Amino acid sequence: MGYSVGHWEGDTLVVETIGYKDTTKLDFAGHPHTENLRLTERYRRLDFGHMEIQETFSDPAVYSRPLTLTVKATLVPDTELLEYVCAENEKDRQGQHLVGTVGEEMKAIKPVKVSPEILAKYVARYDFRWPENPTVPSVWPVTMANGELFLQGAPLTPLSETQFLWAGSNRLEFVKDAQGRVTHFVVTVVEGNLIVKKIPDGK
Repeated sequence: MGYSVGHWEGDTLVVETIGYKDTTKLDFAGHPHTENLRLTERYRRLDFGHMEIQETFSDPAVYSRPLTLTVKATLVPDTELLEYVCAENEKDRQGQHLVGTVGEEMKAIKPVKVSPEILAKYVARYDFRWPENPTVPSVWPVTMANGELFLQGAPLTPLSETQFLWAGSNRLEFVKDAQGRVTHFVVTVVEGNLIVKKIPDGK
């Protein structure tokens, strides 16, 4: 997943990463990159409890100009950080605490056919808050085209009427209330479940 080197520029920590494999993607939507991708991250503390993180992706072989985004992080005291597992280089596989591979799981998956009427009920905008930055909303749109659902541009492969496979490997399940109305969906990842709430119509 790359080789990172950091240094300080005044009060800003700058981390530069190169050496990525071209088998990974920039985001869940599947935007590609080459092995020449360079990621520059700039971490700056604004005040107590607030940090600004600027990320710049540069890959001239794929993109005509660098892509830069800035996010704000807020300290959430008395909470627990989710562990991030890098499965590609996970040494604990040797101890058999992590077993199986994504490829093996994919072979066992049996997509099903779900009617467009049911799929249409999931089309909406959803609000996700990262646990480390719960005050900043992140809108995740679920759209539909040609009888298929997409989340942030990546296809949702139906495993049942409520369960889907997102971006090829992440399991996702839509949840309804007692009246049958969709309230949120849950994405299952290695680090834990991500809960993404539906934004009410008109907001």
